[in-house]
Amino acid sequence: MNKPNRPPAGVLGIGLEAFLPPGVYAPNPRRPARTPSVVVAARTSTAGALENLFDSLRHRQDWTGPWYKRSVTALKYLVRSVCMSAQHRRFLAFIAVHPVMRAYRRRDPRLLERHMHRYINAHWHRRDRLDYLQQHYRFATAHLPRGLFELVYAMGHASLGSLIAKDGSLLTLCMRPPIYKGCEGELCLQLCDVNEDPLYSIVFSVADSQPTLMIGCLQGPRGDNARDVVRELTRNLHGMRPKQLMLSLAYTFARHYGIERLVAISNEAHPLRRSGRPLYSDYDAFWEEQHGRRIGGGWYALPATLVHKTEAEVSSNHRAAFRRREALRRQAEQLLINALGPLPLRMPSAVVAGSCNGS
Repeated sequence: MNKPNRPPAGVLGIGLEAFLPPGVYAPNPRRPARTPSVVVAARTSTAGALENLFDSLRHRQDWTGPWYKRSVTALKYLVRSVCMSAQHRRFLAFIAVHPVMRAYRRRDPRLLERHMHRYINAHWHRRDRLDYLQQHYRFATAHLPRGLFELVYAMGHASLGSLIAKDGSLLTLCMRPPIYKGCEGELCLQLCDVNEDPLYSIVFSVADSQPTLMIGCLQGPRGDNARDVVRELTRNLHGMRPKQLMLSLAYTFARHYGIERLVAISNEAHPLRRSGRPLYSDYDAFWEEQHGRRIGGGWYALPATLVHKTEAEVSSNHRAAFRRREALRRQAEQLLINALGPLPLRMPSAVVAGSCNGS
């Protein structure tokens, strides 16, 4: 479950000092201010690439433990960087020249090596992981409103508005980045309670080369009373299943940006399937219920649009609840649309190909 992103307290940053015993000073000289054009040129040069790499060793709150353990982690990171040096160098340069990406990197340094660990699809090679990671942020920096991007990625949370539940309580729609050391996607939509504690989440990334929305997680509450929580939430949504609402919001996001292709991760390709941690959702069963089609590569291709019942298809004694349910769904979708801002130019139509294409 995606909760507010807070780095662990009391963790030291890391740079060259990661390789030194306690008490040894590692200088961090001030650099002169540069104009944006100079920054772009410097970051793409050999010297700029080395500067980016050394910068990526600093302030690594995600590397925990004693200095010698963090040194081992840093060495692993450097070795993995060398194994894909050109692609990783371009990714570090991309972060360096975008102020909003630099702000996000400061809040979540794990961004720099997300592709070096299990990520979205267990079948992906690390080069695929980095390619899709960069595609998502290329899309996000180009299409998400600047203010929304900063709230989500630099601040870690954006509240999109509230819905009134059947019992009169408030439900909040939120947008958040991946959880700390998350591996299921880069953007999270959440249905939360009045305190903005998450109740249900859907996590996805966007591939912009052949516009595709890739769903990596659809998850409700955990714990012994999870069923009761979902049952109560369904009642407060006038009988609408929370997972159905979250999927509708993913479709709304895709529709807003003209993305016609949606794919969803299968059980066997989920990145946590070999981690020893249980999967609480049967993704395959839900995607098939939504008329998804298994296409290989660990993916289900979802229909281009969700089909909703009409009032005429509902028995007369349930139509009042149906109207309230549909009104609530449309209100949630409108909150998301309002946050995404004016409708942009449509992205090109999706084409089935690549390692996320699967047939």
